[in-house]
Amino acid sequence: MVGLLGCVHEASLERDTSKGGLVTFPLESESDILESAGRRDAFRIMEAKCRSGSRIVKEGEFPTAIRAADRAGGAQIGKDRIWGIEFICK
Repeated sequence: MVGLLGCVHEASLERDTSKGGLVTFPLESESDILESAGRRDAFRIMEAKCRSGSRIVKEGEFPTAIRAADRAGGAQIGKDRIWGIEFICK
């Protein structure tokens, strides 16, 4: 699985469960959500994990403090906007 995801640049599998997961990608603007390279990469990750297809459970913007805290080692509000798609495999 890791080998399949190694070439993905825009999206990442943040949470990997036995039945699905959570993929995230950076969001530049509201109009960027549906047509972004990050969203296309997110769907590629979902397809690689769920060979029989997947279903989106929840989708939306993540609080930016999560990513900023990971980078800096403490809670900070950053400018990065992160979009997440939680999914389950069929």
